[in-house]
Amino acid sequence: MSENLLTNEEMSALLPVKTNDETRERRHQAVPYNFRRPDRLSKEQVRGLYLLHDTFAQSLSSNLPLFLRTISEVNLISVEQQPYSEYIRGLADPTTIFSFAVESLKGAFAIEFSSSIAFPIIDRMLGGEGKISTEKRPATELELKILEGFLVVVTSNYSEAWKPIVEFKTDSVGRETRPQMLQIVAPNEVIVTVMYQMQIGEVKGTMSICLPVGMLETVIGKFNQSSYASTKITPPEATLALLKTLSGVRLPISAHLDEVSTVVSDLMNLSIGDVLRTNHRIEKSVKVSVGGSVKYAAKLATLDGKKIVQISDKKDQKSAPATA
Repeated sequence: MSENLLTNEEMSALLPVKTNDETRERRHQAVPYNFRRPDRLSKEQVRGLYLLHDTFAQSLSSNLPLFLRTISEVNLISVEQQPYSEYIRGLADPTTIFSFAVESLKGAFAIEFSSSIAFPIIDRMLGGEGKISTEKRPATELELKILEGFLVVVTSNYSEAWKPIVEFKTDSVGRETRPQMLQIVAPNEVIVTVMYQMQIGEVKGTMSICLPVGMLETVIGKFNQSSYASTKITPPEATLALLKTLSGVRLPISAHLDEVSTVVSDLMNLSIGDVLRTNHRIEKSVKVSVGGSVKYAAKLATLDGKKIVQISDKKDQKSAPATA
């Protein structure tokens, strides 16, 4: 029976011979993988998510001042992948977390606000100045209910940011003040953590968004820099709303004659009733500036005994700022 067994030499002869070059090539193809922190999204897909959430930050920065009646700013800090358990451990206790269901993606995500920004928002919504709470405590049920009104603005802008990719309608399904009580996915599931810095008036805090990667599987193929940039279209109603908001902004308008020079002694001797002669001829056009930039040319005129200027031409948009 032992005679039918192959020797080591005979077995080696049956196997294909691998050269040193082939061995080095296989080693070169090996990719390091961290089983504790698996990355399920490519760098291009993460970049696409970064662009989407940066657009959301800009939109929210434009709408919050109207809602909170104070200077507000939202800046994107980071977009990264990590296990859900690691995200929960990194949150402060207590904090404020709201979870939302997205029917089109058949999943749920969470939005978290640090206490340093949640309480000033609540204070401003109640008519206060947006002061920071010195007491470390969880928000009450009434305060969470008030904060839900603020979340309507946040989720509305968030849905608009997702519109080029998917219909992103949200439904509030829960709210917690302790991170350990929020369970939207298994602890070892991979999520995308989006971190923002928020400034409301004089106070600053953080806002984070927790997006399970499993929820994004149906649309993750659309997340690359080129496709997102090409499909992003500003709706006409958004443009009209922006123009309507800007139409009430007041800008300083001034008309300027040609500059003249004089010596300091003459300026020091000027008194009421003196006439300062300029080199500007009456028929020569004057420069009209809007907000410090020259936009129009005009002619000097009078109306009802008042000196006026009549617009005669529109200047190039690249004109240098006007000087008085």
